[in-house]
Amino acid sequence: MNESSAKPKLSPWTIWVPIIIAALGFVVFYNYLIYRSRVDNAERPPILGRLEKDLELTERSGKTVHMADLKGKVLVISWVFTRCPRGCAAVIAKLKKLHEEFADEPGLQLVSFTLDADDTPEMMKKFASGLGIADDANWWFVNGEKEEVRKFMTRQAQFRPVQDMPEADRLSPDDKYIHDLRVAVIDHLGHVRGLADILNADPEFANFWDEKLRKDLRYLLKEQKSSSYTAQPAN
Repeated sequence: MNESSAKPKLSPWTIWVPIIIAALGFVVFYNYLIYRSRVDNAERPPILGRLEKDLELTERSGKTVHMADLKGKVLVISWVFTRCPRGCAAVIAKLKKLHEEFADEPGLQLVSFTLDADDTPEMMKKFASGLGIADDANWWFVNGEKEEVRKFMTRQAQFRPVQDMPEADRLSPDDKYIHDLRVAVIDHLGHVRGLADILNADPEFANFWDEKLRKDLRYLLKEQKSSSYTAQPAN
């Protein structure tokens, strides 16, 4: 046989180099997935509880509303009362800034519950407007049957129970309650994902919670948008 017509011998590297490159690519991609998973898990707010039961409420507008009306939205829930002489106004002021920052997010809803059964819609409206909060479908100020509201807030939203303020410690006759000034963050599936201590007495901790609240909301809104949820306006 003519040597010039013989087929060239195939080098083993011709076979193994593409295989090695492909294997290395798989390893790099796999490690990237593990890294992303760890990052996502580190950023993912934990699940602390779940909103399971509906609650009928009266909004500051005088309308009857239900928590079920907000199904599919990310919620920020606060607990205040209109004659509070302590931290309630400061909580609402911080939430006002948050509301302005996330104004373009139709999937976010703020809900401020009053723990005082005597707060009327007119009182809630005056309280909100006095703090510069205009009527807004994406921010409810609500009241309801006292025991039902307190059960909802403590058993479902994971707030600490309300206590009566000892008379000797009252700043005024209206200073009737010791209550939780944290705000609860609820995802679009109704899971409680955090309680932010935005009014912590230590400024550094307060700043930490302010930043964490915003970070968690961005994460949960992204999570919401990646689902089949379509934002609907609140009633």
